[in-house]
Amino acid sequence: MNPLIAAAALAAMTFVCSSTPLRAANTVTSVTSATTEFSPGFPGELEKVAAAHHGTLGVYCQKLGTSETIAINADEPFETASTIKTAVMCTAFDLLDKGNGPFKSYYDTKVYDGSTSAGGSGLLQNYKVGKKMELKEMLHLMITVSDNSATNMLCEWMGLDAINGWLDAHGFKQTRIFSTIGGKIVADQKMREEWGLGRTTPREMGQLFTMIATGKAGTPASTDEMLRILSHQYFDGQIAAGLPPMVWVGSKSGAVNSSRSDCAIINGPSGVYVLIVYTKNNADKSWDNDNEAQVAIKKISTMVWNHFNPGSHFTPTPGTEKF
Repeated sequence: MNPLIAAAALAAMTFVCSSTPLRAANTVTSVTSATTEFSPGFPGELEKVAAAHHGTLGVYCQKLGTSETIAINADEPFETASTIKTAVMCTAFDLLDKGNGPFKSYYDTKVYDGSTSAGGSGLLQNYKVGKKMELKEMLHLMITVSDNSATNMLCEWMGLDAINGWLDAHGFKQTRIFSTIGGKIVADQKMREEWGLGRTTPREMGQLFTMIATGKAGTPASTDEMLRILSHQYFDGQIAAGLPPMVWVGSKSGAVNSSRSDCAIINGPSGVYVLIVYTKNNADKSWDNDNEAQVAIKKISTMVWNHFNPGSHFTPTPGTEKF
């Protein structure tokens, strides 16, 4: 059995509730900078962080094995930036499992010819043209270092319609990819102009990460592999940075000038939970470690951790922010 499925089942039986439980599953709170009245207890503390942000901040948190969630601006659409790469990964494993896609093996190769090269994050753009790339290698690069060139290779190999088709078939109404990075292939030009690479909501991305955590995003073996890939994250300065360093975290972040976002599965002593934080229209467009949205996401992560693990009293070690 997938270890996170087992942990979630255990959490349903052993979850130690803190003094203020999260809301019932269907409760959604809308918070803006003009909000002055907040929910009681812990949900209200998170709402205050969202209201203080100079931009729009959305949160979706689900404690697996329970019906408890917190949802702040959770149905608001946000640009995905690189978090949509998680859906690209799910589609690749689905095609691999079904055996009716462009590749038959995890170790099938495609030649990097430079045509999919994209700047920004990643290593493949520095590889020598003519290098044979395994499917496994592309998937690991796409998720662990958010490699844009590897993402483009995968998207061209599978087709954008396959990715959006997978999302549609699994009930996602808002989450879509609109183009490859750089726009060589475009699925919807109008939506790309509005949302960039892709669009989602905190709730829908929370559902996607829950599917992975509970083994419903593919076969048990494939979801195990997805969890391993997500846990090898290079960009760990947001949700992961707000957690004790020995905690298991599987995450995928995304960033553009006016947005910072992070999506994660966390396995702690009290069980497994999914935490999704998106931002948009940020006033702080800097790329430093003290970017306002990045600091807020890290703060929210620590708050949620201590809520679910009330005996922890964790605070990030001073000085770690420089990493």
